[in-house]
Amino acid sequence: MKLQTIIYTEDTNRAVDWYKNAIGIEPGYQSDMWTSFNLGDATLAVHKVESLADRGRVELSLVTAEPLEAVLLRLADHGIEPKQGIQDETFGRSIMLVDPDGTPVQVNEHH
Repeated sequence: MKLQTIIYTEDTNRAVDWYKNAIGIEPGYQSDMWTSFNLGDATLAVHKVESLADRGRVELSLVTAEPLEAVLLRLADHGIEPKQGIQDETFGRSIMLVDPDGTPVQVNEHH
């Protein structure tokens, strides 16, 4: 799996400029809603949100190369239930989990 950290912001241009100019990393994929910075084996993503409540939120996301059905079977073997079933997304599919300390963890299968 690949680590992907998602930062939610109302102003993607401001956030992307900050990470590009202040931190010194170059964006890879870029759109109005999503910009990703490839950082070797990990990705930092900036995601646009409309709600002030979500601004500044950071989410741990893992990108898997295996089908989510296989991930769900492994989770079930360990008695772990996802917060929701497989969700269809524009980028592929995802499931939401909660770790033992209550941290939300999204597992994604990209197209």
